[in-house]
Amino acid sequence: MYYGWRIVGSAFTAQLFVIGFFTYAVSLLVEPVRTEFGVSLEQVMYSLTAATFLGLFLQPLGGVLIDRYSMRVLMSAGALLYAAGLYAISASTSIWQYIAFFALTMALANTLTGAMSASAVISRWFTASRGRALGIAAIGTSVGGVVIPALISHWLDSHSWRGALENLSLLVLVVMLPVVILGIRSAPADVGLQAELDPHAATGAADQDMGMGAILRIPAFWYIGLSLGLLFSAYTSVLSNLTPYAIDLGSSKEQASTLIMAVAITGFIGKILFGLAADKLSLRSALWLAQALVAGAFLLLAQASSHPLMLLGASILGLAAGGMLPVWGALMAQVFGLLSYGRAMGLMGPLITLCVMPGFTIIGRLYDNLGSYTPGLYLFTGFCVAAALMILPLRLDHARRS
Repeated sequence: MYYGWRIVGSAFTAQLFVIGFFTYAVSLLVEPVRTEFGVSLEQVMYSLTAATFLGLFLQPLGGVLIDRYSMRVLMSAGALLYAAGLYAISASTSIWQYIAFFALTMALANTLTGAMSASAVISRWFTASRGRALGIAAIGTSVGGVVIPALISHWLDSHSWRGALENLSLLVLVVMLPVVILGIRSAPADVGLQAELDPHAATGAADQDMGMGAILRIPAFWYIGLSLGLLFSAYTSVLSNLTPYAIDLGSSKEQASTLIMAVAITGFIGKILFGLAADKLSLRSALWLAQALVAGAFLLLAQASSHPLMLLGASILGLAAGGMLPVWGALMAQVFGLLSYGRAMGLMGPLITLCVMPGFTIIGRLYDNLGSYTPGLYLFTGFCVAAALMILPLRLDHARRS
């Protein structure tokens, strides 16, 4: 078996733990943290806002490190910091400590062991099957979306939210860290191999080692970054409030938790389908499809009057989410090449962050002022439409000029 698939398996595991918690399970902490500290939803959402703000500074630095240093060392350090951060969050004595520890932990873990690192190292090992490899690795987020929320939910009942985070910290140390150390290698040359060959791959400009200034001058950088920024802002803001939204409409905690699982499970299908599409079809069309599915899911959730309808909306949302990571990774490799991949991803991170950061506060304030999540769902549907318009000028066959 080609060694690159071990890289995919290790990246799968890292994303299971990191994105499985910060994207899917974090909403389970909202109500217990809000109740214990006696604060508003908006204040709890400050933890996510602060984390995305730190990403403005950490992601460009992480991109440079990815292009220059060992991926095994970087991802192992990220796993250790992730475990320590989870324990620190569990020891918070005030909402402001919770916000600070959560933000630092989330920003470091996502930068060093999240999607940027995973897609960068996988792209170095694969060419013809890059989309499929990225899609399979991204399935780790869906598995994490089932496993991590289930564990957190169980631990919340038996150990409280503090005990749940302590247990997850230990699990990161005994499972995620060894997998990263044993499996991750920066490039095929590290083990005396060559990257997967693609006889149809173009060479030349796409493989140039570009500086940050050159990357920023490429119009496609801004088209892709703004489009994904609006899409991620809408998706993450709604997903982080999906559990309390369901409870607010009368669902039980058990029913609400099934919505998160539905997002994760249908994400399996989405990642496989979009991963294959990234190798065979137009990447722009694949991104449009993901944006249309997210918008449709928001409209369905806004009109949902029963749990089955909410479950359908969550399932469509998961299907769309499956396309985001593999399509994004394939787009970046096609436009910027492998030598500049980390820097391009690192620079795009702050652009996306500036779009994402207000979303958590917006949905929190709308709910606190209007007593309903519905206005936020309609607003974020508009975000998806704007995101689709952003990539109208993008032409991948002339990406460096368009």
